[in-house]
Amino acid sequence: MPQAQDVVEEVLALLEPMVAPDGGSIRLAEFSPERSRLTVDYSRGSNDVCATCVLDGDSLKAFIEEGLQSRGVELAEVTVREPDLAG
Repeated sequence: MPQAQDVVEEVLALLEPMVAPDGGSIRLAEFSPERSRLTVDYSRGSNDVCATCVLDGDSLKAFIEEGLQSRGVELAEVTVREPDLAG
């Protein structure tokens, strides 16, 4: 049975191709299996032709949670951090 860390890395690697075409990236910031917490840094890309095609942070979080759960890893907290572009 794979370790939770391996599953987290697998799920993030599977999601990377969803955000990469628009210039986005996903990076594991923190994973604490003891605290049942995962934090991911997400740099959202852009698509001038289809702005709604770019994955938002909430959708990415849902994909991460679903991917983990389908592989037997359930976490109490999944956080997707995006840089504050306003500031």
